[in-house]
Amino acid sequence: MIEFGYFLFYHMNMKKFDDISIALLLNDFHNEYSVSVYRGARFAAEQMGISLATFGVGSIESPVQHMAMRSRLFSLVNPEDFDGIYYVSSSLSNYIGVERFRDYVSGYKDIPSAHVGIRHESLLTFGIDNYSGMYDAVSHLITEHGRNKIAYISGTYGVYEADERLKAYRQALLDNNIEYDERYVYQGSFLRDDGFAAVKTFLDERKLDIDGLVGANDHMAIYAMKALQKRGISVPEQVSVVGFDDLVSARSCTPALTTVHQSAFDLGSFAMRRLAEGIRDNNIKAQHEQLPAPLTVRQSCGCVGSSTLHTGATQKESPDMLSEQDRGEWEEQRSFVNLMTRDLIGNFEVDEIFSVLRGQLNYLGINDFSLAQYVEHGQAEVLFDQNGHSGDIFPENQIIRGGLSRLPRPYYRHVLPLFFHEEDIGYFVSDIGTRDVPVLEIIRDHLSGALKGAHLLEAAKRHAKSLQIEVEQRTKELADRTIELEHALNVVQETSEKLERLTVMDELTGLYNRRGFAALSSQQIAIRNRNNSNLLLVYFDIDGLKTINDTLGHAVGDIAIKAFASLLKKVFRSMDIIARIGGDEFVVLAIDCTIREFRIIRRRLDQALDEYNASSNQEFHLSVSAGAAPCISESTYTIDQLMEEADAELYKEKKKKKKD
Repeated sequence: MIEFGYFLFYHMNMKKFDDISIALLLNDFHNEYSVSVYRGARFAAEQMGISLATFGVGSIESPVQHMAMRSRLFSLVNPEDFDGIYYVSSSLSNYIGVERFRDYVSGYKDIPSAHVGIRHESLLTFGIDNYSGMYDAVSHLITEHGRNKIAYISGTYGVYEADERLKAYRQALLDNNIEYDERYVYQGSFLRDDGFAAVKTFLDERKLDIDGLVGANDHMAIYAMKALQKRGISVPEQVSVVGFDDLVSARSCTPALTTVHQSAFDLGSFAMRRLAEGIRDNNIKAQHEQLPAPLTVRQSCGCVGSSTLHTGATQKESPDMLSEQDRGEWEEQRSFVNLMTRDLIGNFEVDEIFSVLRGQLNYLGINDFSLAQYVEHGQAEVLFDQNGHSGDIFPENQIIRGGLSRLPRPYYRHVLPLFFHEEDIGYFVSDIGTRDVPVLEIIRDHLSGALKGAHLLEAAKRHAKSLQIEVEQRTKELADRTIELEHALNVVQETSEKLERLTVMDELTGLYNRRGFAALSSQQIAIRNRNNSNLLLVYFDIDGLKTINDTLGHAVGDIAIKAFASLLKKVFRSMDIIARIGGDEFVVLAIDCTIREFRIIRRRLDQALDEYNASSNQEFHLSVSAGAAPCISESTYTIDQLMEEADAELYKEKKKKKKD
């Protein structure tokens, strides 16, 4: 066993590493485990003066489309730019196994490499003691809590970590005189949804009586625990639950999850240090090194008392844990991101999108950001550069104009893909900027959608213009063919009308978008300011939409958005102006409406939400928060003033909900 702590960096001669460049390949910055490994690797790189470029390449051959689309980034990893490659291999190979993964990356076999989370005799690999950690967890349920009908949710078969943990589960049963029964094992793939599916399989299909449940990772264990609780099964009184990883979410769920602790941060740091030393000394050896994985006992297994107890080594304080000051900065950054993504969604012109980036990125500490689109024959074109360069065409595997070699050392860059459904758009490259790296994924999601919308609008404009030119030409050539001319003019008119609707309507819900709402509501407010009539602006926010997207997928999130839009149209009148102005944000300008009348409307809306939740058979619970701002007395108002007041009331309601 190799135990690792941050103090080991203290005596290192940093100057020996400042000419080393490493590419770090992980699946994405949504995954809590991958982010922790990345933070550890980045911490080590910064301490050692190593240049680091991180690529979010997805999970290879993932059945989830938005993960599979990321693999396009592999073509950007140029062997000539890097002295070594650092793979978060457990996440990259989750769907294909170690052998096929080794073949997949064989094009980089001449570059020194390190692999985190797998084991292979021909590779330099790093991990934690998966076997001992899982063995201790299962044995704890048997010896301390008397559990003998323990179900198990495995990871992907053929993946080293998953196989080791399954072996340990089986051996712990046998060593405690419990027969191994395959009916008690559900094959998962380390995804949250596997937790729900496993409970359904164990209880409904196999009709098993279980008193313990172990997940091969925390995500599956936590969602299995939620599924049990949803059925009225008490955890831990009726079923003890244990996970593996000790993610932040394991500490915040109820009851707190007993789990096997693996410091992904320490592992990430350790692997980066070993890889850099091997590159420096020209001595990369195929071997496996691992860190201990002690059991962390909390309430979900049935233990009571202190909220956290390590049965093995004491958990160290990780440098990536947020201090109070860091947490305040994190909240402020998230606020800036919300404003930026709202502005991105509301724009349909490429130049306006780039203007938003130019004005907002600095608030996130991002000072070097470029965006490129793929063009033909392995080339890329700079669409946006924070430093003013655009329009240049260069080989895509240079990543940026002039290549990474032009950057001062040490450099730190993140490369994330831009795509919409099955269409590759390009990628962006960002400096280290925000320490809250998942923010980059939020920017990626919204920027991809905004660029696709802008491209559609631009194509519609070009089509309308080409039709107009065609009509003009045919008018000159075929002046006597009146019927054909009228048909062409009708096509132009229909295209123009569709184009107009596209600029003011939200495609997903059929409601007005921000631009359409601003135009119509400004007219109504001007009328109100003249005749002093009643107007009420209501700001709505769908509660927990990000959680729905993260846990159930964006397709289910879209169902929630469309459902709420339908309910708004149901409870408000046809004269009222209803709009979706952001991802989870809606606004209504109610004509001739007072606060008292809105309370009646709100009760109707709450009743409609209850009816929807009772009948929809969806896994999410649809709820909203609202804030209302009336036009009172003889004062004059602007739409921005009303939206600010309503947003403030919305914030009060959300704050009250959190307290409750």
